[in-house]
Amino acid sequence: MPFSHRGTLIPRIGDEPVVASSWERFVQNQPLEGEGVRSVVLASWQRSRADAVDPATHCAPGAAAERVRQLQRQNRNLCDAAHPALEGLRDILRECGTLIMLCDPGGTILQLNGETRVRGVGEAINLATGGCWNEEVIGTNAIGTAIATGAAVQIHANEHFCLDVRRWTCAAAPIFAPFSRTLLGVVDVSGVKETFHGHTLGLVVAAARQIESELACRDGALHERLLTRAIDNFIRYASDYVVLVDTRGRVVRTNGNAHAAREMYDVRLPLEVGSEVPGLNLALPEVDRCCQRPEWLRPEWLHPVKDHEGTLGTMLVIALGARQNRTAISLPTATTTPAGNDAFGEIIGASAVLEATKARARRIAPLDLPVLLLGETGAGKELFARALHRAGKRAEGPFIAVNCGAFSRELLASELFGYIDGAFTGARRGGLPGKFEQADGGTLFLDEIGEMPLDMQPHLLRVLQDSVVVRLGDTRERRVSVRVIAATNRDLQREIAAGRFREDLYHRLCVVSLPLPALRDRPGDIEAIIDHLNSKLARKYGCAPKQLEPSVCQALLSYRWPGNIRELHNVFEVMFALSEGDIIDTSLLPTTITQMAGNSPPISTSAPMAASSGRLEEMERQAILDAIANAHGNMSMAARTLGISRSTLYVKLAAIRAIQAPHLGA
Repeated sequence: MPFSHRGTLIPRIGDEPVVASSWERFVQNQPLEGEGVRSVVLASWQRSRADAVDPATHCAPGAAAERVRQLQRQNRNLCDAAHPALEGLRDILRECGTLIMLCDPGGTILQLNGETRVRGVGEAINLATGGCWNEEVIGTNAIGTAIATGAAVQIHANEHFCLDVRRWTCAAAPIFAPFSRTLLGVVDVSGVKETFHGHTLGLVVAAARQIESELACRDGALHERLLTRAIDNFIRYASDYVVLVDTRGRVVRTNGNAHAAREMYDVRLPLEVGSEVPGLNLALPEVDRCCQRPEWLRPEWLHPVKDHEGTLGTMLVIALGARQNRTAISLPTATTTPAGNDAFGEIIGASAVLEATKARARRIAPLDLPVLLLGETGAGKELFARALHRAGKRAEGPFIAVNCGAFSRELLASELFGYIDGAFTGARRGGLPGKFEQADGGTLFLDEIGEMPLDMQPHLLRVLQDSVVVRLGDTRERRVSVRVIAATNRDLQREIAAGRFREDLYHRLCVVSLPLPALRDRPGDIEAIIDHLNSKLARKYGCAPKQLEPSVCQALLSYRWPGNIRELHNVFEVMFALSEGDIIDTSLLPTTITQMAGNSPPISTSAPMAASSGRLEEMERQAILDAIANAHGNMSMAARTLGISRSTLYVKLAAIRAIQAPHLGA
């Protein structure tokens, strides 16, 4: 009878004798007969034999203690994110006599939990911290087979390839990186074979998904901090090719001409968000990073990005052209703005609160007075600052931005006021003009002014009062003519009361204030911003605009966007870049948005659609269905026919489906 292997997911205890007999024949290179060995097990046996694994191997090899500590440091983020899931497994399996393990991508056990008695039994085969359970060295086992297949697996008793491991039963599930889907590690539950239970596989799969969700949340928060800190440098190096990567060397954002960088320096960088750049994983020792870096990657291109909590990532700046002053930026004037003569045309939205804000800004712009922009993080303060500059009397002059929270006190002083040759160790030969001198005749934008150190504030006040700058290490006074626009997300009146901000500096900066609305206060603008981003990113990535599934559109409209427009831009660009084809589906939504959207009523830009209650609602419903049918399911064409945006059409269509669940071919 020809051999037929099964593809069942869970092993059966009753198959143990058949599996044992099949294993005997397999290791003796005899043909297998009958049924009994699952396909995942047979494939693993074949890989084990191809790797020349000795079935008589007594135990798994182990790493030295120092090597284990090094691996734990390299995988610290994984270990921290896995802690709640592993604790949950331990509570569930406390009385089951099992071991709970977290392994790195190579199969080395990083963490192990379980009863002392079971640990002692496991140590006999090196089922312990530091043990390596890759298939290549110990044959078929749940950890190694999960790594080899990239899928969850349960291996029981005689299914193991090595004899001394066959008294164990184990279940393991791989853990993948949120964006790149590269393997990060494995979660495993093992015990002596008498502890076998089919539900164990479901437990490890649930634990792996929980760890992935936690990693996604941590990555999202880290990337938000990284982008916030790096945004000034994207402006500073606007003429160069810039790649921002996180601490694990994964691409978060790119800007500039990748083709020119490739032509000039033979740069071979991955363009996809989430891809890893060799040699920039900060979890690795410096010597390992240096060995991994490609020859074209020059050390002088690498700039660490930090905040008060430590290093957030690396900015790779590849110069594409020589400039006399790399920090001075001359932006387009009002006559060259893409929005025509309206300097505020780039600020997307038509809500009443935004229109009122823009109207006040238009009145402020020509006054040439200091302005204080007040608003939450990501609300568009720099966008308004640039518009005020373009609409003001200094539009032909430079616009210079500096983030007062991104530098230490010493660096901020040199950034603002400049320095002379020899002013301090590492000072550039010939000195360097500060931001005030660079902005002479134009506008200086002081972002995060509330973060400025208290002892720096008198120096800034003197410059604002006297319009005179003295570089560090110099005595010569240099007169400057600069319009100052400052911005903060802090309550400066409260900061003054707490003694953290000078009242006289506040009154000098806040001659006129401009409060900016949060995105949640103008929900009607969200779909217009999404449409704008869709078109903008289509041009950037050289493809057609994407279609949003109705549930995606509803989730984006329902979310409160604590990070405002910046958060919306970052989230939408990640979804756009990661989407396959021309559809953005719910699988691309960040966990924070799906969770909040599930607990919040949708925010819609149109009136709620009742269930066929009244002639007007019925006419609208029929018009939508007719437009979709006439467009043969082409949602963009249907939206144009109806005179609405595609995202609005999706929202209306989702409401119709929820009420009547009609069958639509779209």
